[in-house]
Amino acid sequence: MGFLEDNAYGAVNPQLVCPHCGVAGQVRAKSAKAKQGISGGKATGALLTGGVSILATGLSRKQRVTQCRCGNCLTSYQIA
Repeated sequence: MGFLEDNAYGAVNPQLVCPHCGVAGQVRAKSAKAKQGISGGKATGALLTGGVSILATGLSRKQRVTQCRCGNCLTSYQIA
């Protein structure tokens, strides 16, 4: 089951400590993109195009985050 967990949650990072249970060495981490707020450039484009650009792009911006999951308490969280 280790291969499937590595694909879904990333490899175990021995330096990360779970903020929920405080256990180190069982947290899996991988890089991901997450929606974070409204992009100023996209909002400006929506105003200039009369809202048509919202249909194609949406207003939210995507930011790189680290998706983490603890193997001890099974808590999932993100680090920005």
